[in-house]
Amino acid sequence: MISRLITLGPTGTFSSEAAQLLFPDAALDLYPNFDMVFDVLQKTNGIALVPLENSLHGSVDEVLDLILETDTHVWRTDEIAVRQSIGALDRSKVKRVASHSQALSQCREYLRREFLTAERFPTSSTVMAIDLALKDPTIAAIGSTQTMKQRGLPVLAEDIQSKSSNTTRFAVVAKEDPFPDRSKTQMSVVLHLKKDDRPGLLHDMLTPFKIYDVNLTRIENRPTGERLGDYLFFLDFMGNRKSPRVQKVLEEIGTFADIRFLGEW
Repeated sequence: MISRLITLGPTGTFSSEAAQLLFPDAALDLYPNFDMVFDVLQKTNGIALVPLENSLHGSVDEVLDLILETDTHVWRTDEIAVRQSIGALDRSKVKRVASHSQALSQCREYLRREFLTAERFPTSSTVMAIDLALKDPTIAAIGSTQTMKQRGLPVLAEDIQSKSSNTTRFAVVAKEDPFPDRSKTQMSVVLHLKKDDRPGLLHDMLTPFKIYDVNLTRIENRPTGERLGDYLFFLDFMGNRKSPRVQKVLEEIGTFADIRFLGEW
């Protein structure tokens, strides 16, 4: 049982609302940006809840980078529907739209249709955007309807995300497994190819999944930051580290790439 949880604040962010929904008995430690969330997570050996992936716009790159940089791991994931709203003091005066970068991306179609000429600028959280809009009538904010109403920002429109099935996958992240007795059915690794690129290299790296009948559910590449064209590959698949088939897959992939364990849930 998790009694204390670190997540993105202040109260009213989608992360804090997800934490309250998933772990209603846990005390929340809220921090204004993901850098602080992971800094505290690392220093205290605590447990955090962070958004990992969105159904409309893919992975939250900042979070993936921080998981790698802090050597923490994913131990549970939960999918939660996210509904975005837009609010402002005076619609006729809006010149800028503020929100977290993920929220802005999720509402791109609406903004193109309704606020085409408005400048869009990212904030560290949706709540920060709402607070800015409360102080400046030229700013509209995207965020939670409930948070806007609680803070007193007039809601201009609800459900403005590009698709009605907008879902975010949240992850419980920690150095050590907070659910040691829970059976694990999926896992995630990060690969960095040992050899220079050549035709068929990616095919060779993925072939063991077919040979040993391990279902690959996600693959994504991210730049290493070392040089152009140098990538990390994030792979999610069914199974766990105790599975003989998974062990064979990782053994064969190890001839092509350095493997880093990212999570198991």
